[in-house]
Amino acid sequence: MTTFLGFVSGVALLFYAIVNRGGAEIFLNSSALMIVAGGTMAALLISFPLPRIMKVMGVLLQIFKKEIQNPSWVIKLVVELSFKARRQSLLALEEDLKRIDNRLLKMGVELVTDGQPAMIVREVLETEVDFVQARHRGGEQIFRSAARYAPSFGMIGTLIGLVSMLRHVGGDADSAGAIGQGMAVALITTFYGTMMANLFFTPVAEKLRNRSDDELLVSRIAIEGLLMIQSGVNPRIIEQKLNSFLPPDMRAAHYDSVLQESKKRADETGW
Repeated sequence: MTTFLGFVSGVALLFYAIVNRGGAEIFLNSSALMIVAGGTMAALLISFPLPRIMKVMGVLLQIFKKEIQNPSWVIKLVVELSFKARRQSLLALEEDLKRIDNRLLKMGVELVTDGQPAMIVREVLETEVDFVQARHRGGEQIFRSAARYAPSFGMIGTLIGLVSMLRHVGGDADSAGAIGQGMAVALITTFYGTMMANLFFTPVAEKLRNRSDDELLVSRIAIEGLLMIQSGVNPRIIEQKLNSFLPPDMRAAHYDSVLQESKKRADETGW
């Protein structure tokens, strides 16, 4: 929602300012838009393979659809798994694989239940996290490249307009008006390039980086939690240590509620 509101409010404020400064029609120029948007897309196609660009476009839609979850959910899940592992066994965690949506956490539970050594579990999961982060950086890189290309093509469009405008220098009085109009059109391309870079490409790149950092935090919490479950650490200690990954305002106490649920489930199942 904040992403959508940011784009809408930014465009609305720019449009309002433009209308107050003489009307929107003087800021509309199809040639300038073709130079900036077309040139930026052409540069991206030269720099990156088409499948990678198309994949990033799909990621862009997720920015508007998917909200960022509070990382405390993974702490609660890890505490629940630790209770079950202590009351029953690590093999009992196989029953929880169906309700785990996080790919890394599910992979870690599978490794733990298979009896893999802690060193192997950490190595496999951290390798998975590293390559996920590399893919995320690839998407961010495309938008940061576009943020560099757009102002540059805006300047190219301005130079093209200036060259055309200078042809009228030294003419009659009518040419003075043509020079003024030509200057205005020439500067529009710079406006388009700067606006695209600062209102769209750079903010999207920052959004992708922030989401990647949030996902990395969840992954680190999951890895440390699974290794402590495998080592048989007390659930309360697990919760306290994992909460240290989060700022104080995001921490939550799950131990008591999970303890009550675990006792109730133990009474029902006989464990």
